[in-house]
Amino acid sequence: MKKKLLIILSSIMFLGFLIYGVAGFYVAYSILKIDHTCGWHENSKPNSWNTKIDAHEYSNLSRSRLRDNFPSSEYHLEKWQNVYFPSREKDIQLNGWLFNYYPERPIVVVVHGIYPNGKCKPESNLIASLLIQERINALTIDLRNYGQSDIVSDYEDLGLKSYNDVLGAYDFLKKIGFESNSIGLHGISLGAVPVIFAANKERDIKAIWADSSLAEFNMVLQDEIARYGLSIEFGPAVSFFGKLLSGVDPINLNPAKKLNNDQNYFFTHGDKDQRMLIRHYEYFKKYAEENNIKSEFWLAENSYHVDGMFKYPDLYAEKMKNFFEDNLK
Repeated sequence: MKKKLLIILSSIMFLGFLIYGVAGFYVAYSILKIDHTCGWHENSKPNSWNTKIDAHEYSNLSRSRLRDNFPSSEYHLEKWQNVYFPSREKDIQLNGWLFNYYPERPIVVVVHGIYPNGKCKPESNLIASLLIQERINALTIDLRNYGQSDIVSDYEDLGLKSYNDVLGAYDFLKKIGFESNSIGLHGISLGAVPVIFAANKERDIKAIWADSSLAEFNMVLQDEIARYGLSIEFGPAVSFFGKLLSGVDPINLNPAKKLNNDQNYFFTHGDKDQRMLIRHYEYFKKYAEENNIKSEFWLAENSYHVDGMFKYPDLYAEKMKNFFEDNLK
């Protein structure tokens, strides 16, 4: 009888561990498996992108209407260079669009978010246009595994490797004549992570803009697990399989801890963001205040994830102009 009971209990425990492991793998796989395309915006260019293309994909009516009504054509750019350059990580070639309009003026590297994404998306194209509008040059890039850059993995590295791609863009700009103190960085959503990590490696980069960024690993892990209806107890399994799939340890995903006193930061977030909760913005703000990090903050009113640039394009452009001109040469 005792032997039979032991077998039953062992079977239940095995089944429990199996379910735990399968659930952890499923969440990690779902988060990290990359769609290398640009989705609905595949083949979009600086002179053809349009937010209407996928407006119907947004379940939130406010976000859908914002994109359906946005006058994209007013922000099209007709002149750019298609450029290739190496990542700082060996044997990875990257692609970008260079908008080098104004001699002796600063330039900003614009980095897209998580898949399906790339420099083809409206966010990167709009930021480039707003910068050009304010007489600031721009370079929009495809990180590794996106767009026209090299595909080296089917899984997202969360910026823990691709920060070398941002540094590759920085090196390229220096090579073509830009001074270190005239190069700024702009990261959109997850793109803010490699931007912050890259700036931490190159202290000569003096201006870093982060739009809707995550701040700290445990918070984002809890947020992501909750999207799948699971509790934080599944965190270790998700982290384990995440490390296995991506080749990086996600526990190092703490961009707030990479901020330093040598540089200047601008953080913006939507007050209704449901993709990257506002507590990440608040974490950055508190951390910056407690550690005397030179930072500016703008909470875009009545805005969801990365909506601020579409809802308040003129104000967004003005804030970028002031920030980058104040901190770049």
